[in-house]
Amino acid sequence: MKIHYTDRWPELKGLVDEIDEKISRVSLPADQVILDDVDVMRILKISKRKLAQLRADRKIKFYPTDDEPPSKKIKLLKAQESLKKGNRKSKIYYVLIDVLNYVKRNPVNPISNNFKINNYEL
Repeated sequence: MKIHYTDRWPELKGLVDEIDEKISRVSLPADQVILDDVDVMRILKISKRKLAQLRADRKIKFYPTDDEPPSKKIKLLKAQESLKKGNRKSKIYYVLIDVLNYVKRNPVNPISNNFKINNYEL
């Protein structure tokens, strides 16, 4: 009789499922990986303001979600809630291939290239 690890430790099942999801996400092609604002800011190491500026200048491709227009009363309540929280109405998503294309178009040179000293003297 074989005892499966999830029967003995049920909390491991959630951990294994999370690891499987991360492995499958890494193995997807770049044109199928969907990112949100936080992921893009972490990858590019930029702030919210810089990311908003990139969107405004159309330097990075993005896809906003489209919400169905609710009734006026619900719309008013949601608007009041979003003013209190500072949240926007829709979510913005990015595709990893578009983020990688932005990085290729805008390379960042290492700071050591700007030094005017000879590296051999150090």
